[in-house]
Amino acid sequence: MNKHKMKRAVVAFLAAILCQGAFADLKTELTVVEFDSKSHVYKIEESGELSFEEKSLVIKENEKSEAKVLSLGNITKLLIKEVSAVNDLSSDSQSITLYPNPASSEIFISGFEGVKTVEIYSISGVLAMKTTAENGSVINISNLRQGIYIVKVDGKTVKLCKI
Repeated sequence: MNKHKMKRAVVAFLAAILCQGAFADLKTELTVVEFDSKSHVYKIEESGELSFEEKSLVIKENEKSEAKVLSLGNITKLLIKEVSAVNDLSSDSQSITLYPNPASSEIFISGFEGVKTVEIYSISGVLAMKTTAENGSVINISNLRQGIYIVKVDGKTVKLCKI
């Protein structure tokens, strides 16, 4: 498998896991197997990051750790295992409704009273968008990149998959 196809497969796999309604609360265990059959285990905490930069996989286990940069050309297999409690984000947001989900350009949001601040965070915790909305409002998300986001309204959170 060439490097580009592997990168796309890994990104699709990670997105599929996160789109199933669960979000790792504490740690996700990532095992990286290299061509020489060496394997390395990384415990990625909620404050950590897993990303791609050009031809590399970047792993940061938590906000205080040094980033580890691995060449995609040396990786033969990635294994992902949840090793901590997993929260269903929808259970934390019974009063907030967001649809369609996944969405490509607009979301409809309801389940609250008055005008509220809506914050949309990337899966790595970076604020990607902030706006205000009323119950039943339409929010344009076309400027967001594809990926997994956390929508926060009035202290409640809902996971959003942007396609």
